[in-house]
Amino acid sequence: MLALRGGGPEALSREIPPEVLARVMRHLEGTWPREGCGVILQARAGEEDPWRVLPLPNVSPTPRVAYAFAPEAWLQVCREAEARQEAVVCVFHSHVDTAAVFSAEDRLQAAPEGIPLLPGVSYLVVAIQDGRVTSASTSEWKQGDFQTVPIPASDFRFEKAL
Repeated sequence: MLALRGGGPEALSREIPPEVLARVMRHLEGTWPREGCGVILQARAGEEDPWRVLPLPNVSPTPRVAYAFAPEAWLQVCREAEARQEAVVCVFHSHVDTAAVFSAEDRLQAAPEGIPLLPGVSYLVVAIQDGRVTSASTSEWKQGDFQTVPIPASDFRFEKAL
């Protein structure tokens, strides 16, 4: 399981099940050779399936090397999450034919001026080469900076859906 931790007294469990991670990986493989992106949401306790993977369109003018959410799409995510009593627990995107590193640009977008835009939210970066996941890492804001941890290959080696 991929462990993602968020803060606050109402922190939700950030243990993302392998099948949820597999949905993310399949989506990102399908967007290659463009960067794919989206969010993972988690409902409050009591839901039968508390996890929701929400792919979002990449509206970057350079989608092979960058991703961007459309402002109206992000606003819709926030409104739906509030209405459904969900929390965004992870922002994910892929890197095309390069390493799964939380890049300087990723850091700048996630924490302009050194202040995280989404405190308590983790960032999942997945490397896709030739349409297949090759590596992944997760980054979290801790002690004034993003701390990045590689994800073991056993956590993201899934068969594609038939």
